[in-house]
Amino acid sequence: MKALVTTPASPTSLFVVRRLKELGYKVTVVDSHSRSFVSYSNAVDKRLLAPSLLYDPQGFAQTVIDELKRGDYSFYFPVLECGFLMSYYRDIIRQYTKMISMSFEEITYAHNKGAMREYAKAAGVRTPLTAAPDSVQSACKLLEELDAPVVIKPRIACNAHGQKIVRDPKQAVWEYRKIVQKYKLEEQPPLIQQYIKGPLICTVNLAVDGEIKGNVVFQALRTVPTSGGTSSYRITVDAPEAELFDARLIKHFNWTGFISFDYMQDEATGQLYLIDCNPRIAPGVILGHFAGVDLMGAFVDLINGKEIQRLPKQKNGVRCKLQFLDLGWLLYSLTDSTLSGKEKWQRFREWAKREPTHLDMEDIRDMKPWFALWAFLLRNLGKLLSPEGGEIFLEHFLFDEEKFRKEVVQVEAALAAERSLVQP
Repeated sequence: MKALVTTPASPTSLFVVRRLKELGYKVTVVDSHSRSFVSYSNAVDKRLLAPSLLYDPQGFAQTVIDELKRGDYSFYFPVLECGFLMSYYRDIIRQYTKMISMSFEEITYAHNKGAMREYAKAAGVRTPLTAAPDSVQSACKLLEELDAPVVIKPRIACNAHGQKIVRDPKQAVWEYRKIVQKYKLEEQPPLIQQYIKGPLICTVNLAVDGEIKGNVVFQALRTVPTSGGTSSYRITVDAPEAELFDARLIKHFNWTGFISFDYMQDEATGQLYLIDCNPRIAPGVILGHFAGVDLMGAFVDLINGKEIQRLPKQKNGVRCKLQFLDLGWLLYSLTDSTLSGKEKWQRFREWAKREPTHLDMEDIRDMKPWFALWAFLLRNLGKLLSPEGGEIFLEHFLFDEEKFRKEVVQVEAALAAERSLVQP
């Protein structure tokens, strides 16, 4: 049995290849750059280097499709945002192997933060007050009138990429224009969202025909960036409203496959507000495994045509930590000029506190990825400690939907012109 996995350099990817190896698969990985520590795992049998998902998505897709044509693979599984791109080619891929994926339009619709208000309302799910301005000028006019903290976020992004919490309303216009300029968002002005103060509650689900078959619910204890993003330290929790909202959204989408949601919990009321939908697998799958929910095992059964029953409920109070990212949380905290010396000391004590915790990456039976990762971190320490340090990891993770759509239109137009020339 062979599985082809597209694996950006992430702990989730490492977990996936290790779990597939345990399940008896020979694993081929495809990634976009040499820094991917995942390919050093002893769970990997073959590795291919593809063009960048971000800069050359069609080249990336062609590398995957060519390998599927050559190899006799049991199935193909994309991890993180490469699944968005490859969903566009799912009909081609299914000519050569099995793949579980919603359509490209369904995935990009679910991921679009501008569309979230629409589908959340239809599903009966609470969201923060959100404005989607039609121009940068109208956005700035709205921000000038507001007198409360806001969150500025691009309509399409992951891991808080481009997101900014602005607690001082007087700085909102300046911060908005700064984000627009940096990420070239003049044609798609960022959203302006109500700021909800409280903990981040996240979920990961495996669904079949709109019904949840297994899920994990956890609270992010620490995130990078510290204002909200990828969780570096997390704990499984009981959150009935998150499970209720997940079930409503998944039924509304009639979803099959992995899908993940993020909620902010208002510390004053305890109510949850949907802030993000990631139509893919997410890091919480690792925590779920430690908490007794084998989502990857169930996924393999599903892709092999087996009827899967509802997985057992998670054990609550289970903790999991991504050590290198959690160290980043500490370093960002200690270098944050907005924190007092007392606050920095409190954060150090919080970080240094030792509690029973599982680790996302470290495995004594498979240490090469750990060494490869830390070698990369030490070589790039200066960049990583800069305000844009996280961009080093995100560079080849991200899928630029707008750019890809434009390229597809151009390619289709060129093919149409070529066909017209050869016709009698």
